[in-house]
Amino acid sequence: MGLLRDVKELLMPRVCPVCGHLMTDCEDVVCAFCAIGLPRYINLNPNLNPNLNDNENPNLNPNLNPNENEFRALKARLGAKASKNEDQNPNDNENDNQNERFWDNVLLRAAWSKADVRRGTTLMAYNHDSPYHRLVVAIKFMDKRELAVKLGRWAAMEAGRQGFWQGMDALVPVPLTRWRRFCRGYNQAEMLARGMAEVTGLPVLNLIRRTKNRKPQSRLNGMARIRNAEGIYEASIPNEWRGKRLVVVDDVMTTGATMANCALALKNADKYAEICIFPLAYAGK
Repeated sequence: MGLLRDVKELLMPRVCPVCGHLMTDCEDVVCAFCAIGLPRYINLNPNLNPNLNDNENPNLNPNLNPNENEFRALKARLGAKASKNEDQNPNDNENDNQNERFWDNVLLRAAWSKADVRRGTTLMAYNHDSPYHRLVVAIKFMDKRELAVKLGRWAAMEAGRQGFWQGMDALVPVPLTRWRRFCRGYNQAEMLARGMAEVTGLPVLNLIRRTKNRKPQSRLNGMARIRNAEGIYEASIPNEWRGKRLVVVDDVMTTGATMANCALALKNADKYAEICIFPLAYAGK
């Protein structure tokens, strides 16, 4: 197996999907330097991180922890020992005050015009001109399913450190149209949810279906996105999943129109459901 792996690495070397540099064995999703530089939204937005002072540089904030594999890899590259507390539980520091960031933030406010969304978070801030834009392009248009799963795992671990998963019952990916799913061969939101499921142990439920074909949201802006997403989703929730806390998963949230309408479909199917949202990236201000 080791020989086969070495041959595969020689013929198809693993490169960082952000910067294109070769990755070492202990680097998984992106290279260590790109993991450090990831624009984590929880550190850039005070509504999600009440512990971030206005005069603090987000890139130097001690809460800005990369995925542990990347952190260890960076330490190795710099010739230092990677430290780790083996007994530390990432959820040990949960408390009600910390969790307030998930109950009132810009993601939720973007969705509240349509549905009662109870909790929300995201991994990173999205900017089309940023090199991290390549992560979204790769999982949506370049058949990088494994990368989507890895990003889902990474996002789930980061959210777990902040206590997001407490009380959650299931993951619900935003659906594609049947034609787009056929052409692409997979749903990137479902791949992200599968990665999150590997970390959280939550089931992935395809409860929402898209009933109308319209222009992709990525081709629209502002109010056009909001109008385009109205009335195109329906949900069906089995009895055993009624009254549960469901997390809607998608790749990028901009105006919140897609996730809000998916949340509305779930609430129309079960008024007792508690809906939460988790886009991989947030492109709003």
